[in-house]
Amino acid sequence: MSKSYKLILFFIVSVLWFFGIDLVISLGDLSDSFVWYVERAKEIVYILFVGIFLLYAMTEKEELREIKEAKQHLSTLINAMVDCVNFKDGQGRWIEANDFGLKLFQLEGVDYKGKKDSEIAEYASFYREALIYCETSDEEAWLNGTTTRCEEIIPMPDGSEKIFDSIKIPLFYENGARKGLVAIGRDVTDQKLNEEILRRAEKLSVVGELAASVGHEIRNPLTSLKGFVQLFLEDEENQKHKPYYEIMLSELDRINHIVGELLILAKPQKISISKHSINLIMTDVISLVETQANMNNVKIKFEAPDDIVIDCSENQLKQLFINLIKNAIEASNSNSEVVVSILRSGVDLTKVLVEDRGIGLSEEFLSRIGEPFYSSKEKGTGLGLTVSMKIVEQHKGKLQFHSEKNVGTKVEVTLPISHIG
Repeated sequence: MSKSYKLILFFIVSVLWFFGIDLVISLGDLSDSFVWYVERAKEIVYILFVGIFLLYAMTEKEELREIKEAKQHLSTLINAMVDCVNFKDGQGRWIEANDFGLKLFQLEGVDYKGKKDSEIAEYASFYREALIYCETSDEEAWLNGTTTRCEEIIPMPDGSEKIFDSIKIPLFYENGARKGLVAIGRDVTDQKLNEEILRRAEKLSVVGELAASVGHEIRNPLTSLKGFVQLFLEDEENQKHKPYYEIMLSELDRINHIVGELLILAKPQKISISKHSINLIMTDVISLVETQANMNNVKIKFEAPDDIVIDCSENQLKQLFINLIKNAIEASNSNSEVVVSILRSGVDLTKVLVEDRGIGLSEEFLSRIGEPFYSSKEKGTGLGLTVSMKIVEQHKGKLQFHSEKNVGTKVEVTLPISHIG
């Protein structure tokens, strides 16, 4: 009952009480003494009525104040949370949302109360699909009739994605009708990333142990096998088997190359840092891979406006750039171009870009890039990129891949110009 309605009711009751008693007295044949007692009783009863009314009003005001304070405390609590918190009624209409949730969906300043997700989606076009999906997942929670938990991926305007661990708690009246729903979403993006880093580290640890235990043991007999195959190849009596010996030599070289990469991963290596021209390093690398590029009918275009000198391990950077450019050449279509660029990024960083217009990489491959023994090539081991990522990590740099299927791939290497330690 509203405050104004209560005041009107109080006024009507008061008027009826006074005029009603006076009307009864005027119509009755009553003695003066009895009328005096009735008048006093009327006044006393009215005073009691006013007192009860005031007490009720004060009690209700106190309850309203306590409810308001409790609501304020709840609002302060949920706004202090780093989770997305949302309260909805039984029809899925928003009742309350914390600041984190409003900021996440860019709904600051929007009058969201009483609106469904699909209606609110009109105010945040970028998050339209995510908000509409919320209605679907809410309905699943209602139908399950119990707390549900799922992971929801929400795209960000900068192109990245955030992963939320969403908990939805449906509330029901005693008759089973829908009463409300509480939705809580926790950003677990960093947690998932750390889990992935840990998983890869464990895999690298296994590879390292394997390499340390058998790497050298494989190379020793490998050298003997290669020597004997070369002797057979040089023997004129065995010329009719020359193609087979050449295949054997090629495969032995490939085994040797794999073992070499395994040994690099075996243990952390202390790299020797000195100043080198990254332009000169790249020029040497391009001269080494140019023959392979010509065989694949691919042209290498090198762009480097300024000569940039950085602190680095020359041999390791050569290995890094060879791996990246060879991958680009092998992924390129015939009569296409691989563009290699070197440029400054601010005062303290330099960037190396390797771009091809080849077959591109799938999203699945990009998510697992750098894993040992995971490769898109038929005869690949995946160790080349694993080694490349390790080299960049040792140089305190960053290695990023941007790719689109059937369009091409751009690899971005960011390295500090000054390297200490």
